[in-house]
Amino acid sequence: MSGLNDDRYFDTDVETMSREQIEKLQEARILQLVPYVYQRSPLIRAVWEEAGVTPSDIRSLADFKARVPFIDKDTIRQYRDRHGDPFGGLACATAPHLRGVGFTSGTTGDPTPLPRADEHITLTALKRELWHIGVRSGDYFTYALFTFREGVNADKWLDSGFRPALIQHLPSEVPHLIEISRRLRPKALFMISTPLIMAIDQHQKITGTDLREAFSSYKGVVFGGEPMSPSLRILVESWGLEIFELSSLGDISTTMECRAHDGMHAWEDLALVEHLDPDGDQEVGDGARGELVVTALADDVAPLIRFRTDDLVSLTRAPCTCGRTHCRMKLLGRKSDEMIVQGRSVMPLDLFPLMQQFPETQAGLFQIVKAQRETEQLRLRVGYDASLLKGSENELSEHIARCLGTSLEIPVKVELLRSEELLKSGHKIPRVIKP
Repeated sequence: MSGLNDDRYFDTDVETMSREQIEKLQEARILQLVPYVYQRSPLIRAVWEEAGVTPSDIRSLADFKARVPFIDKDTIRQYRDRHGDPFGGLACATAPHLRGVGFTSGTTGDPTPLPRADEHITLTALKRELWHIGVRSGDYFTYALFTFREGVNADKWLDSGFRPALIQHLPSEVPHLIEISRRLRPKALFMISTPLIMAIDQHQKITGTDLREAFSSYKGVVFGGEPMSPSLRILVESWGLEIFELSSLGDISTTMECRAHDGMHAWEDLALVEHLDPDGDQEVGDGARGELVVTALADDVAPLIRFRTDDLVSLTRAPCTCGRTHCRMKLLGRKSDEMIVQGRSVMPLDLFPLMQQFPETQAGLFQIVKAQRETEQLRLRVGYDASLLKGSENELSEHIARCLGTSLEIPVKVELLRSEELLKSGHKIPRVIKP
């Protein structure tokens, strides 16, 4: 279980492995994985046969990177639709090991099937992260559930001694969140989102609740699902909470900040992480803009193999000041989210800081309306706080469009909506939508 040699780590030996040890472990797991997946995954076998690759061609980690073809979400969806396979050709096991199928959120397209084991490797990653935040055996942590299935799997935390206090990830649950925070004094909150933060803020304004006191036991709160707007960060920090940003590691596991807050750690014993040219297959250097490509190393139910995530990241493999040696990344956006407006690249991350100049839009609720990648005008749907509106909607819309156009040096058209409309989409707001 935990760091017997160093209390900073849940698993000292794994979290502080040398780069040489990491790569040796990855190679051993790859060579074990290749024949297993080729034999059992219909999708992988079909993709490899088309590329003229067999397991006997892969004798090293270098061979794997040089010869194995990529897959992406479209590959999985197309196999699913062509063969009527709800698992997208990924499943390598049947019951009792295969316990169900989940789906991606579908914010960038048709939801992708994700067959799941009972004990998914995401739990392994999260136990390390929660330990780093400060959760220890016997401690509670607040677990805001997005799905019923997460609640069913709550007993999987028992081997760590962590005790999840379960609530639904809903604005209506805010009073319950505050109650259990005071009663159980949890050490971490996993996790919050833009809608939940805004609901907590609204509750405080109505009730006068002392949030610093209510949340005083927390050593950290995890935020994920999308980038965090600067104004929401200031708000959450005003409650006395340290924020740890989290993201998906290509639907394999999670990647999360440590206390150094200098990138999100990816656990390289669980996933092979490649950082490639977004338009090719060559490795790019540390700190450069590249696409995240991942391979699951500890999933025998439905491992993704050389999965192009569409996520653009900057990445470094230099050891972190927290003492961990696994790679770190900073998210830059998605390839599919990029807009070219009159020759200029625009990504959702470019817009977050610009929204701070308008009091009515500081929550950072906006969506890019994308009909095609290249266009002559940037179209936005922008959520605003009606209680702060001083003039008309039309005046605010024109003001925002004019200021953003000046900053970005492109034409901008803004459609205003009340913030509540954009928050209806759930815990994660799709930042790029079709008209």
